[in-house]
Amino acid sequence: MNRNFAIAAGLAALASLCWAGNWVLGRAIRADVPPFGLTFWRWFLATLILLPFEARRVRADWAVVRAHLPLIAGMAVLSAGMFQSMTYIGLHSTEAINALLVSATMPVFVVIIAWIVLRERLSLRQALGIGVSFCGVAWIIARGDPARLLDLHFNVGDAWILGALVVWGLYSVLLKFRPKGLSPVGLTFFIAMIGTAFMLPFMLWEMSRGLHVPLTAAGLGSVAYTAVFASVVALLAYNAAVARIGPSRSVFFLHLMPVFGAGLAVVFLGETVASYHLVGFPVALGGVLWATSAPERVV
Repeated sequence: MNRNFAIAAGLAALASLCWAGNWVLGRAIRADVPPFGLTFWRWFLATLILLPFEARRVRADWAVVRAHLPLIAGMAVLSAGMFQSMTYIGLHSTEAINALLVSATMPVFVVIIAWIVLRERLSLRQALGIGVSFCGVAWIIARGDPARLLDLHFNVGDAWILGALVVWGLYSVLLKFRPKGLSPVGLTFFIAMIGTAFMLPFMLWEMSRGLHVPLTAAGLGSVAYTAVFASVVALLAYNAAVARIGPSRSVFFLHLMPVFGAGLAVVFLGETVASYHLVGFPVALGGVLWATSAPERVV
């Protein structure tokens, strides 16, 4: 494991942890905070947070963005707009166990889209890694009882989550084409700003129906967490990981989101550590490390 891979692995794992918290939070506040409002305000605040760090480079970065505006706008719409709001919508009507299991298939979508767009081939090592990691995640979600998986029901919320994963796969592949002259902070800043603009009409429509982010601890805290950790920290970390090892390898670390989500549920939702956590986590992590090691022959 070389230094470049180790750094990328740490960055991708950090992004997974932040996004796992976002999923747990989205499920917890689903009855109090509307999805479009939360998505709009998280990116609005993220833009303000990033502005001081981007101020010195904003003119230079804007020149690059303007030259590649369709690409950057597409990345912003996919990641900041569609993926985030679709996830929150899905968490309104699907059980957490279903959403976590569906989200575990994210690497598959990225690999397939990368194959279609970039002609990246799937190695035997990656195929085995997908299977091993998925088994570890499924063991945790099933709480050590495989029979629980037979009780899952695919509803409209699961469909929203599945659609969001396809959207994220497209975004991950587009990251491969990011302009070289655009700084990581600049990319995140313009994604946040364009994403905010994209979500404005949806948020206004939501408000016209009497739905808005409440000025309560839950509402303000949700916006703060999603803006700082699920937006700025996670997106910077993930974009940097993709820049180092590419989308097909970085996305395998998102397979850890359900695992981290289970851990966060233990801390914040009062659930207890069980034997299936201790078994499933090493298996899932081992699958990710195996899949993202040097690829072997292609299948």
